[in-house]
Amino acid sequence: MMEKGFAIGLDLGGTKILTALMDKSGDIICKFECETLADQGEKVVIERVLSSIQQVLETSKINQSRVRGIGVATAGVIDSKKGEIVVANNLGWRNVPIGRLIYDRFGIPVNLSNDANAAVIAEWIWGAGSGKQNLIYITVSTGIGAGIISNGHLITGVDNSAGEFGHISIESNGHLCSCGNRGCLETLASGTAIARIARERLINGETSEYLSSRVNDVLDITAKEIGEAAKYGDPFSIKLLNEVGYYLGIGVTNLIHLFNTEVIIFGGGVMNADEILLPIIRKTVQERGIRAMVEKVKIEKSTVGEEVGVKGAAGLFFIEREKEYI
Repeated sequence: MMEKGFAIGLDLGGTKILTALMDKSGDIICKFECETLADQGEKVVIERVLSSIQQVLETSKINQSRVRGIGVATAGVIDSKKGEIVVANNLGWRNVPIGRLIYDRFGIPVNLSNDANAAVIAEWIWGAGSGKQNLIYITVSTGIGAGIISNGHLITGVDNSAGEFGHISIESNGHLCSCGNRGCLETLASGTAIARIARERLINGETSEYLSSRVNDVLDITAKEIGEAAKYGDPFSIKLLNEVGYYLGIGVTNLIHLFNTEVIIFGGGVMNADEILLPIIRKTVQERGIRAMVEKVKIEKSTVGEEVGVKGAAGLFFIEREKEYI
């Protein structure tokens, strides 16, 4: 009998779907990327998911009997037992049984996971957290989330919603968050927040020669442009990112106090400005944390890279062999 030495990972995002077939060494055999087309509705996206899986199976020429599972990583609230995406705002989905639909098409075990949980698995097996039993992966992108490994176990909570790091309160009477809370970290340090704050400040009279020379309309400014401006040396953008790093540092200090972790790993698009953000995050942690708990914690950028979601989704099948799947 041939060994089932492969798994498929699928990163289901609001704008793109990335699917990859990989082996247990973490090497990607082949991958396929396409637009999600979420605005065209649930049926269209589901068919694109199924077609993406079919594409990597056909391209790889690996017999699907050698594939031990298909892992799907996505943002939102997941019910992995039912194989259902309960809520995914980036897709406009409610109670979509995507796991069951994939299994019905391919007859391969399926597991759904939150994208941050998938990412921490990838970093644990192949990345910056390799060899550690206590690590946290933080994604700072459109939103903010965390995947947590504690004493060698993935922390998922009652309904797989653990790790909503972006929704811890940093300012008690701060900006209203989409979750209904106020002063969430996500309202202060996410890509969405960075763009909003930059627009507000420029409209209210602050200036940036760099941004004004490159952006026609203040309302079009994005977090990516703020990061690029900061790298260029723009004082307005550097100041804003220093504030973002400070708030992230406060949040990270809370995580260290809660989980007594060894490694904090940052990923996500906002962390393309890591040379500005990481030093202030580390500084804030050292200033605010219990010394005995923070002095040995390493705070690093992801080493797995952009494929962290697909690798983690597939990687679950290489570390949790006793887990029940659909």
